[in-house]
Amino acid sequence: MSRMRHFLLKKSLLIRIILSYLFVGMLVIAALTLAITSKVSDSLKQELTESTDRSLEQTYNTANILLSSAYQQFANAYASTDIQAGFYANEFDTGLMGRIGNSLSDLVSSNPLVHSVYLVNTRHQLVFSSLTTARSFADFYDRQILDLLSTPGAMRGSIFIPRTTSFSSDTKPFSGNLISVAYMSTRDDQTANGAMILNLDQQVLQEMMMNGAGSSSFQSMILNRQGIVISHSEHSMISSSLTGSEAVNRILQSDTGRGVIEAELDGTAHRLFYIKSGSLGWVFIGDVNYMTLLSQVNELRSYILIVTAVILVVVLLSGAFFTRMIYSPIHRLVKNIPLLPASAAQPTPASEYAVLSGAFQYLEGRVQDLQNSMAGYHQAERNELLHQLVTGGWSQEVQMRNKLERSGIPFAGDGFQICMLRLDDYSELTEVYTRNDLMLLKYGICNIAGELGLAHFPLYSFDGGEDRINLLLIKPEGGDALVARLLTDIQHNTERFLKLSVTASTGRHAAELQQIPASWQSAYNASRYRLQSGRRSLIPADIEDSREPVAVTLSAAMEKQVSDSMKLGDYSRTVQALQEYFAILGNAPFDETMILLNQLLFTVARISKAMAGADRNGLSTDIGALGQQLYKCETLEQAEEWFAGLAESAISMRDKQSSEKNVMIVEKIRQHIRQSYMDPNLSVEVLAEIAGLSVNYTRKIFKDIACVSLNQYISDYRFEQAKELLLTTDLPANRIGEMVGINNTKYFYISFKKYSGKTPDHFRKSRN
Repeated sequence: MSRMRHFLLKKSLLIRIILSYLFVGMLVIAALTLAITSKVSDSLKQELTESTDRSLEQTYNTANILLSSAYQQFANAYASTDIQAGFYANEFDTGLMGRIGNSLSDLVSSNPLVHSVYLVNTRHQLVFSSLTTARSFADFYDRQILDLLSTPGAMRGSIFIPRTTSFSSDTKPFSGNLISVAYMSTRDDQTANGAMILNLDQQVLQEMMMNGAGSSSFQSMILNRQGIVISHSEHSMISSSLTGSEAVNRILQSDTGRGVIEAELDGTAHRLFYIKSGSLGWVFIGDVNYMTLLSQVNELRSYILIVTAVILVVVLLSGAFFTRMIYSPIHRLVKNIPLLPASAAQPTPASEYAVLSGAFQYLEGRVQDLQNSMAGYHQAERNELLHQLVTGGWSQEVQMRNKLERSGIPFAGDGFQICMLRLDDYSELTEVYTRNDLMLLKYGICNIAGELGLAHFPLYSFDGGEDRINLLLIKPEGGDALVARLLTDIQHNTERFLKLSVTASTGRHAAELQQIPASWQSAYNASRYRLQSGRRSLIPADIEDSREPVAVTLSAAMEKQVSDSMKLGDYSRTVQALQEYFAILGNAPFDETMILLNQLLFTVARISKAMAGADRNGLSTDIGALGQQLYKCETLEQAEEWFAGLAESAISMRDKQSSEKNVMIVEKIRQHIRQSYMDPNLSVEVLAEIAGLSVNYTRKIFKDIACVSLNQYISDYRFEQAKELLLTTDLPANRIGEMVGINNTKYFYISFKKYSGKTPDHFRKSRN
């Protein structure tokens, strides 16, 4: 027991870490379990109450609206002249029969619920149908409806009668469920002249009002007052009788308009919600199967337990792993702390926690001592001295050596080498960070360079102004691979820790102090080749030796290719020409590249100014401002993209002006058509002459802007005017054709029917 107590006291930090992980893990598991359990309970209650009520209410509203509107629509149509003529006419000629057939077809096409409409004339033993031509009772395909009409009292007033039938009409065979509504016509209380039969497609009705309502735990159904199924989530139940169900009978006999009952159906518990419709005479019922619903909940509960167990295992494994990670270095630290000089005079600590506490107090004192010792160190003074060294702002070598040694820079090496780091995207950084922030970022890069350079040779880094950081390496000549590896490591760690990218360049080796400015100059010249090499690159001091000048004839030809493409307004060709030009510049000397880029800028700016004309709103053509923007481009890819943007802006400006001019021309053509459509000689050639353009170009711009051909527009406008004259005047159709510029009467009749779907005379009659 004493050993256990000693262990717990000595390893108190380890025990605390383990307990903290266990506590957090168990807390997470408990919270997750409570949250999931609560969610399951709430979801169950939600499905039993809100989901069922909402689905039933939606079904009720949908059916009520659909059927009430359909009934009212056909009740109004029943009183129409053509329908009434179908009951009372003594003779039926071809014209009357055609109007009756058209009326029935129009009624069917006006409502997606309607399968077909019959007009039954019992006096003449004749049936008009929207599916076929008029037929006698003996030849009529739907014998079931004739049997219902012949049964006394079977169809009186407006009654919704569900029926299952199959027949074959002239159009196509049908087999399915229909809801028939009879609008009766009587001469007295005893004898019927016939009826208009409206057949609603039960399948369409069900799909429109039951979409998304059915599931394995919930069923929705519609019954009439006799207990016959009008609609059901299961198609096989339609038209069947549920009067044998005790629960359904309780609902049918209930005096309340809506309610809930609990019942046992087929040995399982059910909950039934119902709403009675007074206007339709139907009952809407929602049936929740508790057994199916609870089986889903049990599956979810099993899933929760599995997930909880997995989380518990993950927490235990993670706790063990992270405990090892945290405690291992602490244990090593505790073992090494007694080796500190200040630990010899201290009493033996009782626990690891006490050991760490004492060590931290000791280290805190040491840090304060180091801070005090650094108070007299003048970092800015040394940076200024190094800046003076690399720029050549000194004359006496002995005096400079003394200053460097006093600042802590020795001369133990056999020479020097200047390297340079340049911040990429510097113009964007200046917009995001303040000047002080940029100085801190450079300071961080200097620290990274100093830490990495100590492993190889003395390295001193300092701010070189703008986007530059200078590195002074004290080393003998050679070792280029080692320097390249060091600069690559600096680039990698800068991007890793500071989220910045830098381009690095090397200068030539300086054997003496006086050669350091020349080494800096070579490093700076090499860094400028970031333009061709790209960001994050490492550029050697001798890069300029591999550059090849661009022939004058070649640069002039490429520049002309860019300008010609811009003048033609071809943006894709302009981009291609720029790509080819910049590919050539990628291997040219830096100074020559900048000269050629400025020449290209002058050409592009001059062409952009000419293309924009007087209206240069938003398009900059000032060569001074554009030159400053070009100077900010760090790579050829960036410069190429910038030039492409200038070209796109200029081309878009000219295209916009051209488009506005074409819009005015098209409007002028439209105005002339509206004024001269009566002229039979009006043609595309005449309109092209008015626009001052060629015929083909007139056709093109009109089609592009009006989205219709010019000939079609003339024809459409003439027929619209003809329709207006047909409806507002009594003039004959051939005269109206002449008035809208079409002298050929036969052509006018054919073209008008093709345009409106009806002959002129039929169109006039259909609108009266």
